[in-house]
Amino acid sequence: MAVTIHTPSAPLNTYIESMWYSEGPAPFRRLKVIPMPSLHLQINFGEGFQMYKPDQTTPFTSCAESWSVGLCNEYHIMDWPERIQVLNVSFRPGGAYPFLRLPLSELHNQVVSLDAIWGQFAAEIRERLYAAPTIQARFILLEQLLMARQHEVPYGLNLVQTAVAEIARRRGVLSIQALSDHLGISQKHLITQFKHMVGATPKELARIYRFRRVLYAIDPTQPVDWRDLAHQSLYYDQPHFNRDFEAFTGHTPSDYLLLRSQIHVENPRHAQYPQLLPTG
Repeated sequence: MAVTIHTPSAPLNTYIESMWYSEGPAPFRRLKVIPMPSLHLQINFGEGFQMYKPDQTTPFTSCAESWSVGLCNEYHIMDWPERIQVLNVSFRPGGAYPFLRLPLSELHNQVVSLDAIWGQFAAEIRERLYAAPTIQARFILLEQLLMARQHEVPYGLNLVQTAVAEIARRRGVLSIQALSDHLGISQKHLITQFKHMVGATPKELARIYRFRRVLYAIDPTQPVDWRDLAHQSLYYDQPHFNRDFEAFTGHTPSDYLLLRSQIHVENPRHAQYPQLLPTG
């Protein structure tokens, strides 16, 4: 499978971390997707995907044309088609709100058809993107289409982005009360704004950022001192670290490392994505 990555130009890069286009045979037919601090918009030009909640055997949704994946604090399973043709937009926390214009709490741990959010416009952009002559032309056109939907910065978004930037800078290790005091607003108001524009509370987002730090600190080719990693990541104690690990991945730390090590041997290119685990 070939993956082409595109970094959007200003001002979209304020809201979007990256775009990528994947095409070709799927390297794996089933993947476990571990929570990351991002929200995704995906436009599909090939066969559909099936999505499963943890420990469920029946898909909770089928994704055919285009959809949005909200901010998640639990993993989900994806069944991939044999061949993939999909365009993805990875929004920064809070970055999707100016374009989707709905309370992002409604997308929390959800995958929602883009038709339900944008109506007929979702089908129109998919048709126009499909007709673009090259992958790069698709990226440029998608930037133009997104900019056409973003007329002005919603009230309160700048404050939310400032709070998100501080959570990211501190890698999730900070007091939300102290953050609220620094911003000059009540903690209750900050929570309300986050639920609306990010899709989760500041505490939930901070927890995801801290766990992302853990995943990217793991070298699958080396033994891991889990106690030391928990300490470096400023977890209160080892049981707290273990609970977060199993909640986010569905695996104990040792089992996760074993899987990552196997992936590194079998598909080194895929090993750079610690949030994606083949499950069969």
